Amino acid sequence: MRTWSDSPFPSREELSGVPEGKSISQDNGESRLVYEIKDNPGWLAKLYKRPADAGRISDLQRLVYLPTVMSQADQDLVDRCLAWPTTRLYDGSDLVGVVMAKAPDGFYAPLKALSGWQDPAPLPLDWLMKPADKCAQVGLRRPDLDLRLRAVEELLAVGDLFARHDIVYGDWSYRNALWNQHTGEVFVIDMDSCGIGSREWVESPGWADPLFPDRSRRPTVASDSYKLAVLTVRCLTAQRQDPVDALHALERPTRDASLGGLLRRTLTATRLEDRPKCAELLEAVRRIRGTTAAAGPSATSASRAGADNVTTWVKVGPRAGAGTARPAEATASARPSGTTRAASGTSGTDGAAASNVTGSVNLRNRSAARPPASAPEPSPSSAGSVRYGPGPGSTSAAGGSGTGTTPTPGSVPPTSHTPRPAARTTSRSAARRAAMARGSSGRTAPAAARRPGRHAVTVMLLCALIAALCVARYVLGWI
Repeated sequence: MRTWSDSPFPSREELSGVPEGKSISQDNGESRLVYEIKDNPGWLAKLYKRPADAGRISDLQRLVYLPTVMSQADQDLVDRCLAWPTTRLYDGSDLVGVVMAKAPDGFYAPLKALSGWQDPAPLPLDWLMKPADKCAQVGLRRPDLDLRLRAVEELLAVGDLFARHDIVYGDWSYRNALWNQHTGEVFVIDMDSCGIGSREWVESPGWADPLFPDRSRRPTVASDSYKLAVLTVRCLTAQRQDPVDALHALERPTRDASLGGLLRRTLTATRLEDRPKCAELLEAVRRIRGTTAAAGPSATSASRAGADNVTTWVKVGPRAGAGTARPAEATASARPSGTTRAASGTSGTDGAAASNVTGSVNLRNRSAARPPASAPEPSPSSAGSVRYGPGPGSTSAAGGSGTGTTPTPGSVPPTSHTPRPAARTTSRSAARRAAMARGSSGRTAPAAARRPGRHAVTVMLLCALIAALCVARYVLGWI
């Protein structure tokens, strides 16, 4: 289930429209009640202790709609890692709560106690701050460096998303994110308390930012970057002490990489502008893990449905080693300069390799699941022409009928690279073979291609002999 895109509720709903089901928690933090909505498993209603004020109402409205203007990659991250508020709940004119998705089952786990195994419960990120032996004692998987790095990558990806959209989370801590012990993924909760640009003061003990020493400055994305750096150090080292002192406990792959230096700069900077961005920390973690960035506005078209992931031109022509082209197979090259070459192994109607089609096929917007259509073999009269058939990037060589289809947008190469007539590549021996083949089929070969007969040779020799005798007689008579 996607935690924002699959919401079954409108962006605004009356409290009566979300009937109470199983209770999840009561009087926890700012909420008086959190319950699973009846007949809608996986969706929770969170009711506040007091109605929201004007500033909170504005921020919640913007948060609910913000994913609609995000890139597809950012929406995917929201749907996978965040309990994003999807619906504002009203009781008359008062905003009294929100609807959000429940954490997926992978973020729950039964824990072993002295009395036996307990029922599955949410698994907070706090378990990554404990020694591996402590995790094993309660039946959890021992978190190794790869699991820790995966959790850190997810946290920093969320932090980078927030920073790019000017969302201030503020309350980063062990308890506000859940952890999947099998995959290392994280799930951030309490998203409804976020602010846009800044937010009201909130801070957990042990997370004080030295550049925000008192409540005179409202938290911003700059203070979030510090707390995420602290969370990164503690997730990687399982040490809750001073984060700067804990840097020495980083394992060598992370301490020797650029990540260690970036963390130190973030934790020790004396000016906000000297702190590395969350995106820099994320990129350093991805280099260590060998993963690639997928999030961000630039990834919108690459991740959009429709598989717009093929953006090149492909040369259509004979396979390597397919043999010499026949005389009638000389064709034109329509490939734009600087494009990628690729061999085509399409078979012709006679079962031989189709080495009679050349040119370029525009594969832009073509899905990888829909391969280009095979091109029929053209007749000799149409050699050198390429007709572009229906559908983005589909082509066909002109057939003997001389008919074709209208070019469609995205299927015709740029006008500056129109097909050119092919130069003649037929050798003299190949022309003789073709003439003999046509003669054997009952057709008269052209006079220029016919071999002279024996009688013609005899006549030519006799004429040469007579000419020689005449010359000899003239020369001897003069002497």
